[in-house]
Amino acid sequence: MDNRGMPYPTVFCVDGQVGFPPLPPKPGQRKAQYQRYKVTQTLLFLLVIMALCGILVEACFIYNLYNTKQDKLLREKEEASRLEARKGGKAKEHITVPPRTRRPAFLKPSKPLAHLSAGSSRPGSDWVMPWNGEVEDLYELKFNAGKLEVQKEGYYYIYSKLCYNAGEGSFYHAMVMTTPRYQGVDPIELLRYRYSVGLPQTANTSGSVRNSYLGGVFHLLKGDTVFVLVKKGTVLLQSSGDNFFGMFMV
Repeated sequence: MDNRGMPYPTVFCVDGQVGFPPLPPKPGQRKAQYQRYKVTQTLLFLLVIMALCGILVEACFIYNLYNTKQDKLLREKEEASRLEARKGGKAKEHITVPPRTRRPAFLKPSKPLAHLSAGSSRPGSDWVMPWNGEVEDLYELKFNAGKLEVQKEGYYYIYSKLCYNAGEGSFYHAMVMTTPRYQGVDPIELLRYRYSVGLPQTANTSGSVRNSYLGGVFHLLKGDTVFVLVKKGTVLLQSSGDNFFGMFMV
């Protein structure tokens, strides 16, 4: 509409944007929010304290359980010691401490043994080789007339070495055994050595000295007797290292 002669009306700009900025909280709402935050913080603190207390209680429980197990083991050991002491208490009460003695120069053998060397005698009419039997060379074996008698059953290694004159042409060396299980039976041959040539050689010639060695393991019983026989030839009595006889339990 055209209003001639009249001024135009004032133009106003109106913002068509909808909405308003949030209003600041009221004083009462701010206080409520602070209280809720404080309560939440307190609850979290209490939960942390409870978790730490739980860990501490569990650690104490494990420690007590470990100590209880150790105490139980110690009590069992002490009880076993008491029972053992009760069993041997009477015997221990009468035990007397022996006076100190000088330690022997040689250790005592743990098993029977013997080592004999030849002296200045040769075999007689019974062909049994004589030996020098000394107490230091015998343990749990009897020696009599050139023979060793077993006192404890077991497996024994028996050995013998003789030095002889090969110039005579023959030599017979044997280790034999007699046993009470077979009465009236000839000695049983365990080991044997024979030397023989066609024609006797001249005695004391070069290379006429030889050695005979016998050795083996045998099961012997108590009462069995072992000795050396020389039926042919001449034993050369040069030194104790040339002619010997012995046995020991294996």
